[in-house]
Amino acid sequence: MTDENTLSQTTRLSMERIFLNVEEVVGGDHLSSVLEGKPSAGGDDIIRGYVGLEPSGKAHIGWILLADCIRNMLDEKINITILLADWHAWVNDKFGRDLSKISIAADYMSEVFRVLLNFPPEGDAPGELRFLRASELMDSGDYWEKVLKCSKGMSLARARRTFSIMGRTEDSSDDDLSAFFYPPMQAADIFHLKVDIALGGMDQRKAHMYMRDVADRNGWTKATCIHTPMISGLKGRRGGRMEVFDHKMSKSDPANAIILHDSHQTLKKKMRKAYLDQQDRDSPVYQIVENILLPRNKVIKIEPKPEFGEPSDWNNIDELANAVSTGVVHPFDLKMGVADGLANMLAPLRAHFDQNKDLLDNMIQISG
Repeated sequence: MTDENTLSQTTRLSMERIFLNVEEVVGGDHLSSVLEGKPSAGGDDIIRGYVGLEPSGKAHIGWILLADCIRNMLDEKINITILLADWHAWVNDKFGRDLSKISIAADYMSEVFRVLLNFPPEGDAPGELRFLRASELMDSGDYWEKVLKCSKGMSLARARRTFSIMGRTEDSSDDDLSAFFYPPMQAADIFHLKVDIALGGMDQRKAHMYMRDVADRNGWTKATCIHTPMISGLKGRRGGRMEVFDHKMSKSDPANAIILHDSHQTLKKKMRKAYLDQQDRDSPVYQIVENILLPRNKVIKIEPKPEFGEPSDWNNIDELANAVSTGVVHPFDLKMGVADGLANMLAPLRAHFDQNKDLLDNMIQISG
Protein backbone atom coordinates (compact mmCIF):
# COMPACT_ATOMS: atom_id res chain seq x y z
CA MET A 1 0.00 0.00 0.00
CA THR A 2 1.41 3.37 -1.00
CA ASP A 3 1.73 5.86 1.86
CA GLU A 4 -0.03 8.99 0.62
CA ASN A 5 2.34 11.14 2.67
CA THR A 6 5.29 9.92 0.60
CA LEU A 7 3.77 10.84 -2.77
CA SER A 8 5.11 13.77 -4.72
CA GLN A 9 2.97 16.87 -4.99
CA THR A 10 2.66 16.26 -8.73
CA THR A 11 1.20 12.79 -8.13
CA ARG A 12 -1.20 14.00 -5.44
CA LEU A 13 -2.51 16.81 -7.63
CA SER A 14 -2.89 14.48 -10.61
CA MET A 15 -4.88 11.99 -8.53
CA GLU A 16 -7.09 14.76 -7.19
CA ARG A 17 -7.92 15.80 -10.75
CA ILE A 18 -8.53 12.20 -11.87
CA PHE A 19 -10.81 11.49 -8.89
CA LEU A 20 -12.73 14.76 -9.10
CA ASN A 21 -16.47 14.29 -8.44
CA VAL A 22 -16.32 10.49 -8.06
CA GLU A 23 -18.11 8.81 -5.17
CA GLU A 24 -15.60 6.10 -4.37
CA VAL A 25 -12.03 5.08 -5.15
CA VAL A 26 -10.81 1.54 -4.41
CA GLY A 27 -7.16 0.58 -4.68
CA GLY A 28 -5.72 3.98 -5.47
CA ASP A 29 -2.28 2.67 -4.53
CA HIS A 30 -1.87 1.04 -7.95
CA LEU A 31 -2.47 4.28 -9.81
CA SER A 32 -0.25 6.28 -7.48
CA SER A 33 2.59 3.81 -7.93
CA VAL A 34 2.38 4.14 -11.73
CA LEU A 35 2.25 7.92 -11.50
CA GLU A 36 5.37 7.71 -9.34
CA GLY A 37 7.22 5.84 -12.07
CA LYS A 38 6.46 2.13 -11.72
CA PRO A 39 5.33 0.25 -14.88
CA SER A 40 1.67 0.34 -15.81
CA ALA A 41 -0.43 -2.81 -16.14
CA GLY A 42 0.73 -2.92 -19.75
CA GLY A 43 4.37 -2.98 -18.65
CA ASP A 44 5.12 0.47 -20.06
CA ASP A 45 4.59 4.09 -19.05
CA ILE A 46 1.10 4.45 -20.57
CA ILE A 47 -1.71 4.54 -18.01
CA ARG A 48 -4.83 2.90 -19.40
CA GLY A 49 -8.38 3.47 -18.23
CA TYR A 50 -11.51 1.65 -19.29
CA VAL A 51 -15.28 1.73 -18.97
CA GLY A 52 -17.43 -1.11 -20.28
CA LEU A 53 -20.90 -0.18 -21.52
CA GLU A 54 -23.67 -2.25 -23.04
CA PRO A 55 -25.01 -0.69 -26.25
CA SER A 56 -28.60 -0.94 -25.15
CA GLY A 57 -30.54 2.26 -25.81
CA LYS A 58 -30.65 6.03 -26.05
CA ALA A 59 -28.28 8.15 -23.95
CA HIS A 60 -29.43 9.31 -20.54
CA ILE A 61 -27.98 11.73 -18.04
CA GLY A 62 -25.80 9.13 -16.32
CA TRP A 63 -23.56 9.17 -19.40
CA ILE A 64 -22.57 12.74 -18.51
CA LEU A 65 -21.12 11.56 -15.20
CA LEU A 66 -18.99 9.00 -17.03
CA ALA A 67 -17.99 11.51 -19.72
CA ASP A 68 -16.82 13.99 -17.08
CA CYS A 69 -14.61 11.33 -15.46
CA ILE A 70 -13.25 10.29 -18.85
CA ARG A 71 -12.48 13.93 -19.67
CA ASN A 72 -10.56 14.30 -16.40
CA MET A 73 -8.48 11.22 -17.23
CA LEU A 74 -7.81 12.28 -20.81
CA ASP A 75 -6.59 15.63 -19.49
CA GLU A 76 -4.11 13.71 -17.32
CA LYS A 77 -2.77 11.91 -20.44
CA ILE A 78 -4.47 8.60 -19.66
CA ASN A 79 -5.45 6.45 -22.63
CA ILE A 80 -9.14 5.56 -22.32
CA THR A 81 -10.96 2.60 -23.84
CA ILE A 82 -14.73 2.68 -24.05
CA LEU A 83 -15.55 -1.00 -24.43
CA LEU A 84 -18.76 -1.37 -26.41
CA ALA A 85 -19.89 -4.57 -24.74
CA ASP A 86 -21.94 -6.03 -27.59
CA TRP A 87 -21.85 -9.67 -26.51
CA HIS A 88 -22.52 -8.66 -22.91
CA ALA A 89 -25.63 -6.87 -24.19
CA TRP A 90 -26.59 -10.05 -26.05
CA VAL A 91 -26.24 -12.10 -22.84
CA ASN A 92 -28.38 -9.49 -21.10
CA ASP A 93 -31.17 -9.92 -23.67
CA LYS A 94 -30.91 -6.41 -25.12
CA PHE A 95 -32.72 -5.78 -28.41
CA GLY A 96 -34.05 -9.34 -28.36
CA ARG A 97 -30.46 -10.62 -28.72
CA ASP A 98 -30.29 -9.14 -32.23
CA LEU A 99 -26.59 -8.37 -32.76
CA SER A 100 -27.27 -6.18 -35.79
CA LYS A 101 -29.39 -3.87 -33.63
CA ILE A 102 -26.80 -3.98 -30.86
CA SER A 103 -24.21 -2.90 -33.45
CA ILE A 104 -26.36 0.09 -34.44
CA ALA A 105 -26.59 1.03 -30.75
CA ALA A 106 -22.80 0.76 -30.44
CA ASP A 107 -22.30 3.16 -33.38
CA TYR A 108 -24.71 5.61 -31.77
CA MET A 109 -23.08 5.29 -28.33
CA SER A 110 -19.67 6.06 -29.79
CA GLU A 111 -20.92 9.23 -31.43
CA VAL A 112 -22.66 10.46 -28.27
CA PHE A 113 -19.45 10.11 -26.27
CA ARG A 114 -17.46 11.87 -28.98
CA VAL A 115 -19.80 14.85 -28.67
CA LEU A 116 -19.89 14.81 -24.86
CA LEU A 117 -16.07 14.75 -24.84
CA ASN A 118 -15.78 17.42 -27.54
CA PHE A 119 -14.19 15.07 -30.08
CA PRO A 120 -10.88 14.17 -28.42
CA PRO A 121 -8.07 12.58 -30.48
CA GLU A 122 -8.56 8.86 -30.93
CA GLY A 123 -5.87 6.21 -30.74
CA ASP A 124 -3.60 4.25 -28.42
CA ALA A 125 -1.39 7.10 -27.21
CA PRO A 126 -1.54 8.89 -23.85
CA GLY A 127 -4.51 11.24 -23.63
CA GLU A 128 -6.32 9.57 -26.52
CA LEU A 129 -9.68 7.80 -26.65
CA ARG A 130 -10.46 4.53 -28.36
CA PHE A 131 -13.65 2.58 -28.94
CA LEU A 132 -13.43 -1.19 -28.92
CA ARG A 133 -16.13 -3.84 -29.27
CA ALA A 134 -16.17 -6.86 -27.03
CA SER A 135 -16.59 -9.00 -30.13
CA GLU A 136 -13.09 -7.89 -31.19
CA LEU A 137 -11.65 -9.34 -27.98
CA MET A 138 -13.42 -12.63 -28.34
CA ASP A 139 -11.38 -13.78 -31.33
CA SER A 140 -8.49 -14.29 -28.93
CA GLY A 141 -7.82 -17.61 -27.24
CA ASP A 142 -5.97 -15.68 -24.55
CA TYR A 143 -9.19 -13.85 -23.76
CA TRP A 144 -11.17 -17.05 -23.22
CA GLU A 145 -8.33 -18.45 -21.13
CA LYS A 146 -8.76 -15.43 -18.86
CA VAL A 147 -12.53 -15.96 -18.75
CA LEU A 148 -11.98 -19.53 -17.53
CA LYS A 149 -9.42 -18.42 -14.96
CA CYS A 150 -11.81 -15.71 -13.76
CA SER A 151 -14.55 -18.35 -13.48
CA LYS A 152 -12.45 -20.75 -11.43
CA GLY A 153 -13.36 -20.52 -7.78
CA MET A 154 -16.48 -18.42 -8.39
CA SER A 155 -19.50 -20.07 -6.80
CA LEU A 156 -22.94 -19.81 -8.34
CA ALA A 157 -24.03 -17.90 -5.23
CA ARG A 158 -21.26 -15.34 -5.76
CA ALA A 159 -22.22 -15.02 -9.42
CA ARG A 160 -25.84 -14.37 -8.45
CA ARG A 161 -24.78 -11.62 -6.07
CA THR A 162 -23.15 -9.79 -8.97
CA PHE A 163 -26.26 -9.88 -11.19
CA SER A 164 -27.02 -6.31 -10.14
CA ILE A 165 -24.30 -5.25 -12.62
CA MET A 166 -26.76 -6.35 -15.32
CA GLY A 167 -29.75 -4.76 -13.62
CA ARG A 168 -31.04 -8.20 -12.67
CA THR A 169 -32.13 -9.69 -9.38
CA GLU A 170 -30.28 -12.68 -7.94
CA ASP A 171 -33.03 -15.16 -8.83
CA SER A 172 -33.66 -13.84 -12.34
CA SER A 173 -31.38 -16.11 -14.34
CA ASP A 174 -31.58 -19.64 -12.99
CA ASP A 175 -32.87 -20.72 -16.40
CA ASP A 176 -30.16 -18.80 -18.29
CA LEU A 177 -26.67 -20.24 -18.00
CA SER A 178 -25.19 -17.47 -20.17
CA ALA A 179 -25.87 -14.91 -17.41
CA PHE A 180 -23.35 -16.70 -15.19
CA PHE A 181 -20.63 -16.00 -17.78
CA TYR A 182 -21.22 -12.24 -17.56
CA PRO A 183 -19.20 -11.55 -14.34
CA PRO A 184 -16.09 -13.51 -15.42
CA MET A 185 -16.30 -11.91 -18.89
CA GLN A 186 -16.35 -8.44 -17.35
CA ALA A 187 -13.35 -9.28 -15.17
CA ALA A 188 -11.51 -10.80 -18.15
CA ASP A 189 -12.13 -7.61 -20.14
CA ILE A 190 -10.16 -5.64 -17.57
CA PHE A 191 -7.23 -8.05 -17.43
CA HIS A 192 -7.09 -8.57 -21.20
CA LEU A 193 -7.00 -4.82 -21.85
CA LYS A 194 -4.23 -4.37 -19.23
CA VAL A 195 -6.28 -1.75 -17.44
CA ASP A 196 -4.88 0.50 -14.71
CA ILE A 197 -8.17 2.29 -13.94
CA ALA A 198 -11.60 0.65 -14.16
CA LEU A 199 -14.41 3.22 -14.29
CA GLY A 200 -18.08 2.58 -13.65
CA GLY A 201 -21.11 3.67 -11.68
CA MET A 202 -21.64 2.47 -8.14
CA ASP A 203 -23.79 -0.31 -9.62
CA GLN A 204 -20.58 -1.84 -11.03
CA ARG A 205 -18.88 -2.05 -7.64
CA LYS A 206 -19.60 -5.76 -7.11
CA ALA A 207 -18.06 -6.66 -10.47
CA HIS A 208 -14.96 -4.62 -9.72
CA MET A 209 -14.54 -6.14 -6.27
CA TYR A 210 -14.82 -9.59 -7.82
CA MET A 211 -12.18 -8.58 -10.38
CA ARG A 212 -9.83 -7.59 -7.58
CA ASP A 213 -10.39 -10.96 -5.85
CA VAL A 214 -9.52 -12.74 -9.09
CA ALA A 215 -6.36 -10.65 -9.39
CA ASP A 216 -5.28 -11.74 -5.92
CA ARG A 217 -5.82 -15.43 -6.77
CA ASN A 218 -3.85 -15.23 -10.02
CA GLY A 219 -1.16 -12.72 -9.12
CA TRP A 220 -2.47 -10.23 -11.68
CA THR A 221 -2.43 -6.44 -11.48
CA LYS A 222 -5.35 -5.03 -9.52
CA ALA A 223 -6.73 -2.03 -11.35
CA THR A 224 -7.69 1.04 -9.38
CA CYS A 225 -11.49 1.26 -9.41
CA ILE A 226 -13.37 4.55 -9.49
CA HIS A 227 -17.14 4.72 -9.11
CA THR A 228 -19.43 7.57 -10.04
CA PRO A 229 -22.60 8.41 -8.09
CA MET A 230 -25.85 6.90 -9.24
CA ILE A 231 -28.57 9.35 -10.24
CA SER A 232 -31.98 8.20 -9.05
CA GLY A 233 -34.85 7.98 -11.49
CA LEU A 234 -37.12 11.02 -11.50
CA LYS A 235 -39.70 9.11 -9.48
CA GLY A 236 -37.12 8.85 -6.71
CA ARG A 237 -36.44 6.26 -4.04
CA ARG A 238 -39.40 6.22 -1.71
CA GLY A 239 -39.21 4.05 1.36
CA GLY A 240 -37.40 0.81 2.07
CA ARG A 241 -33.82 -0.21 1.47
CA MET A 242 -33.15 -1.05 -2.15
CA GLU A 243 -30.22 -2.13 -4.25
CA VAL A 244 -28.80 0.77 -6.20
CA PHE A 245 -30.06 -0.60 -9.53
CA ASP A 246 -33.65 -0.69 -8.22
CA HIS A 247 -33.97 3.09 -8.32
CA LYS A 248 -31.26 4.31 -10.69
CA MET A 249 -32.18 6.38 -13.72
CA SER A 250 -32.64 4.12 -16.72
CA LYS A 251 -33.56 4.75 -20.35
CA SER A 252 -35.86 1.70 -20.16
CA ASP A 253 -38.43 4.05 -18.54
CA PRO A 254 -38.16 7.33 -20.49
CA ALA A 255 -40.69 9.07 -18.22
CA ASN A 256 -38.39 8.31 -15.27
CA ALA A 257 -35.18 9.45 -16.97
CA ILE A 258 -33.56 12.47 -18.58
CA ILE A 259 -32.77 11.40 -22.14
CA LEU A 260 -29.99 13.51 -23.62
CA HIS A 261 -32.07 14.28 -26.72
CA ASP A 262 -35.05 15.62 -24.73
CA SER A 263 -36.28 19.01 -25.91
CA HIS A 264 -36.45 21.97 -23.55
CA GLN A 265 -40.21 21.56 -23.32
CA THR A 266 -39.87 17.84 -22.56
CA LEU A 267 -37.31 18.60 -19.85
CA LYS A 268 -39.70 21.06 -18.25
CA LYS A 269 -42.51 18.53 -18.35
CA LYS A 270 -40.37 15.80 -16.80
CA MET A 271 -38.93 18.06 -14.11
CA ARG A 272 -42.39 19.33 -13.19
CA LYS A 273 -43.29 15.75 -12.24
CA ALA A 274 -39.92 14.87 -10.68
CA TYR A 275 -39.94 13.79 -7.05
CA LEU A 276 -38.53 16.34 -4.61
CA ASP A 277 -38.48 15.92 -0.87
CA GLN A 278 -37.27 19.32 0.29
CA GLN A 279 -35.54 17.76 3.32
CA ASP A 280 -33.91 14.86 1.46
CA ARG A 281 -30.63 15.56 -0.35
CA ASP A 282 -31.01 12.18 -2.14
CA SER A 283 -34.01 13.48 -4.06
CA PRO A 284 -33.28 13.22 -7.80
CA VAL A 285 -33.68 16.98 -8.37
CA TYR A 286 -30.91 17.71 -5.86
CA GLN A 287 -28.77 14.89 -7.28
CA ILE A 288 -28.93 16.40 -10.77
CA VAL A 289 -27.90 19.81 -9.44
CA GLU A 290 -25.03 18.42 -7.36
CA ASN A 291 -23.63 15.84 -9.78
CA ILE A 292 -24.47 17.22 -13.23
CA LEU A 293 -25.19 20.94 -13.34
CA LEU A 294 -22.77 22.38 -10.79
CA PRO A 295 -19.71 20.36 -11.91
CA ARG A 296 -20.27 21.37 -15.55
CA ASN A 297 -21.86 24.84 -15.33
CA LYS A 298 -20.50 25.93 -11.91
CA VAL A 299 -23.81 27.67 -11.25
CA ILE A 300 -27.56 27.09 -11.45
CA LYS A 301 -29.81 30.03 -12.23
CA ILE A 302 -33.25 30.25 -10.61
CA GLU A 303 -35.58 32.63 -12.45
CA PRO A 304 -39.10 32.76 -11.01
CA LYS A 305 -41.80 34.84 -12.65
CA PRO A 306 -41.31 38.48 -11.64
CA GLU A 307 -44.38 38.50 -9.42
CA PHE A 308 -42.95 35.61 -7.39
CA GLY A 309 -39.42 36.82 -6.70
CA GLU A 310 -36.04 37.90 -8.03
CA PRO A 311 -33.62 35.78 -10.09
CA SER A 312 -30.79 34.18 -8.12
CA ASP A 313 -27.61 32.24 -8.84
CA TRP A 314 -26.41 29.29 -6.74
CA ASN A 315 -23.08 27.49 -6.76
CA ASN A 316 -23.41 25.46 -3.55
CA ILE A 317 -25.84 22.56 -3.24
CA ASP A 318 -26.10 22.81 0.56
CA GLU A 319 -27.01 26.49 0.43
CA LEU A 320 -29.52 25.86 -2.34
CA ALA A 321 -31.16 22.94 -0.54
CA ASN A 322 -31.41 25.05 2.62
CA ALA A 323 -33.00 27.87 0.61
CA VAL A 324 -35.61 25.45 -0.74
CA SER A 325 -36.37 23.91 2.66
CA THR A 326 -36.80 27.37 4.27
CA GLY A 327 -38.97 28.75 1.48
CA VAL A 328 -36.44 31.21 0.02
CA VAL A 329 -36.55 29.26 -3.27
CA HIS A 330 -39.81 27.64 -4.36
CA PRO A 331 -39.48 23.94 -5.36
CA PHE A 332 -41.19 24.61 -8.69
CA ASP A 333 -38.73 27.38 -9.53
CA LEU A 334 -35.83 25.04 -8.68
CA LYS A 335 -37.22 22.37 -10.99
CA MET A 336 -37.59 24.85 -13.85
CA GLY A 337 -34.04 26.09 -13.19
CA VAL A 338 -32.82 22.51 -13.50
CA ALA A 339 -34.73 22.08 -16.78
CA ASP A 340 -33.25 25.32 -18.16
CA GLY A 341 -29.73 24.35 -17.09
CA LEU A 342 -30.00 20.92 -18.66
CA ALA A 343 -31.42 22.36 -21.90
CA ASN A 344 -28.45 24.71 -22.24
CA MET A 345 -25.96 21.96 -21.43
CA LEU A 346 -27.46 19.52 -23.94
CA ALA A 347 -27.87 22.03 -26.78
CA PRO A 348 -24.57 21.07 -28.51
CA LEU A 349 -25.53 17.38 -28.49
CA ARG A 350 -28.96 18.09 -29.93
CA ALA A 351 -27.42 20.35 -32.59
CA HIS A 352 -24.92 17.67 -33.59
CA PHE A 353 -27.57 15.02 -34.05
CA ASP A 354 -29.85 17.47 -35.87
CA GLN A 355 -27.05 17.75 -38.44
CA ASN A 356 -26.22 14.03 -38.37
CA LYS A 357 -29.63 12.43 -38.22
CA ASP A 358 -28.92 8.90 -39.42
CA LEU A 359 -27.48 7.49 -36.19
CA LEU A 360 -30.24 8.87 -34.00
CA ASP A 361 -32.94 7.91 -36.50
CA ASN A 362 -31.60 4.36 -36.61
CA MET A 363 -31.48 4.31 -32.81
CA ILE A 364 -35.07 5.51 -32.55
CA GLN A 365 -36.15 2.94 -35.10
CA ILE A 366 -34.77 0.02 -33.08
CA SER A 367 -35.63 1.35 -29.61
CA GLY A 368 -38.74 3.47 -30.02
